[in-house]
Amino acid sequence: MPETLQLYYLEPRLLETDATIVDVRGQSSSPEIVLDRTLFYPEGGGQPCDLGTLGGAALSSVVEVGGRIVHRLAGPLEARPGQRVHLVLDGGRRRDHREQHSAQHLLSSVLLRLFDAPTVSFHLGAERSTIDAEASLLSDEDLAEAEGQIDEVVAEDYPFTTHLCPPEDPDSFPLRKRPPQGEEELRIVEIDGIDYSPCCGTHVSSAGELRLVKILGAEKYKGMTRVSFVAGARAIRDYAEVSHIVRQTARAFGVSSSELEEKARRSVERLKSAEASLGALRRDRAALEARIAAGPSGAPPSPSLLRFADRDAQAAQEAVHAYGELGATALAASLPELTVVAGSPDARDLGRRLKALAEPLGGKGGGGQSSFRASFPDLASL
Repeated sequence: MPETLQLYYLEPRLLETDATIVDVRGQSSSPEIVLDRTLFYPEGGGQPCDLGTLGGAALSSVVEVGGRIVHRLAGPLEARPGQRVHLVLDGGRRRDHREQHSAQHLLSSVLLRLFDAPTVSFHLGAERSTIDAEASLLSDEDLAEAEGQIDEVVAEDYPFTTHLCPPEDPDSFPLRKRPPQGEEELRIVEIDGIDYSPCCGTHVSSAGELRLVKILGAEKYKGMTRVSFVAGARAIRDYAEVSHIVRQTARAFGVSSSELEEKARRSVERLKSAEASLGALRRDRAALEARIAAGPSGAPPSPSLLRFADRDAQAAQEAVHAYGELGATALAASLPELTVVAGSPDARDLGRRLKALAEPLGGKGGGGQSSFRASFPDLASL
């Protein structure tokens, strides 16, 4: 059976066409159809598949098997070999994938050139994309430098060119990564002399199509550095959202956008100081209440049952600790947060024993030898 004609390479901007069914397989409720030609890029090379409709039926996935493109439908379709069907591509999805994949090539080349950090893997996610690079954690300054170089390439509108080998010789290109073995035809994507990479995905025709590439951050991952980014329409939406948040937050603080960072830093410092003071006051209150409960004897009732109608779980925790300091077993309930805290200086295996009582009532939590904490689904269970 002949291979499927890959229109996503030959006419990448084509959104609709007709094709002939070559083979029908799978179940009638979600048939798998092979065509003589297709618009739909199959999943591979780190890039998800294209979607759209085939004969009016929605596609759920597209994969390549032995040179033929298999289209799996999300629902039934009366289909037979020789039948002509109309294909409609989801152009927005194709454009998004093309932008993210092309930005990955550009980002990978910049990270390699600036920091000698080769890309090991690429993931094109639904909201953001990531690459894992062999490098120590990159600083914010490193990421800003990389983004600046990407901006220059986008502004200069470097062309993306695809070379086919054969007829061209892959050994004549300074490839950024090793090509796959055993391929009859190798596709090498060039970014105007600055990057050459074997890749079967779909790409922009020039860097200017990307419009904007934003690096969102970097984190350590399995001994490498994982860099997150967005490009094209995703980057523009991200910028618009962040810009809106900054303006609204600055307005709430009563400062300009340029003053927001300093204002927020000072506010966080004041909040941390206030929380520390509040924590000390809560502990003092718990200790005072425990001493009042102890009375002249110096020891509170043991066990003591405490019911807080207007305090949170942390207050219950502080109360149990204060009673424990005076040698008493205590159980405290925070009604607003539907949480129970228990502690006993002399208990053994308290967490396991109380967990066994709480679980049948929907309580979720646990503890250790002398402590226990659990939350409940409703007041009656608590």
